[in-house]
Amino acid sequence: MAPGGPQGRRHRGGGGRRNTRPRRSRQFLEPAILYLLCDRPQHGYALVGGLQELGIEEPVDMSTIYRLLRGLEAQGLVISTWDRESAGGPPRRVYSITEMGWACLQEMMDDLRGTARYLGELVSAYDHRVRRTRR
Repeated sequence: MAPGGPQGRRHRGGGGRRNTRPRRSRQFLEPAILYLLCDRPQHGYALVGGLQELGIEEPVDMSTIYRLLRGLEAQGLVISTWDRESAGGPPRRVYSITEMGWACLQEMMDDLRGTARYLGELVSAYDHRVRRTRR
């Protein structure tokens, strides 16, 4: 086979069917975490539970969550404090959304609405074509 053929190339997404869902879900972690912080300050483990309630079913590594939270804090979108009074266990860092975080979340939601419309149209067009060509 010629160089650069299927065996010599590495494709993003690959040729076989494999589960790419975790990669797709990661792009939604930031707005999901900001959303979860709208109601009340939370620590990382509580946020993971909230992510599962939002339908992000694959396991999210805690280091990913805390890295994301540190990044959001560096951007001024969240702030953190130490909860030294939590029952049972060492103090935990608790995160709260800031006013800037609220504004950013609103922009993210507007973008996601546009993405949802686009995806809906794409899926609808695909379904229409498949129905028409598979008869």
